[in-house]
Amino acid sequence: MKALLLLLLLSPFAWADQKAPQLDALFEALTTAEDATDRRVIEGEIWQHWMAFPGGDTGGFIFDSGVQAMARGDLKVALDLMSEVIEDNPDFAEGWNKRATIYYMQGNYADSVSDIIQTLVLEPRHFGALSGLAQIYQRQEQYALALKVLDQLEVISPFSTGLDRWRALLKQRLQDQAT
Repeated sequence: MKALLLLLLLSPFAWADQKAPQLDALFEALTTAEDATDRRVIEGEIWQHWMAFPGGDTGGFIFDSGVQAMARGDLKVALDLMSEVIEDNPDFAEGWNKRATIYYMQGNYADSVSDIIQTLVLEPRHFGALSGLAQIYQRQEQYALALKVLDQLEVISPFSTGLDRWRALLKQRLQDQAT
């Protein structure tokens, strides 16, 4: 699985069609955002597109219910609902991302990474999934992999808050690990 992930991270983006024609322009704007306020606004607009459920009302209700279950900490219910969303809508990247987050919250990093990879297959620009992946690698003390993920994140959102500090911390931990 690491080889697949590295191939995905190191290869040029294969832009996924997430059905919102505005996404390409928003991602372009994100690379040139002049300040943190602009970046947050653009990221918020991207999240609105990602969170828009593509299927019918029933699927959207199940997805929203899963998000609400996550918010209240009912991870068993949230996991069941997001699994149902994914089963019925396997091309919905945000379903995979939300389930990855649930697995992360449960401490199930292997399944979280697997769902993050699927999220990135569907939407390689998913900065939330990349951030989560870097966090997992950091927790697993795989600092070199976490740095590679941050490099990819920087391509998408070069002005992400705290990116330089995070990179410096990972480099220091990598150096400490080598000694």
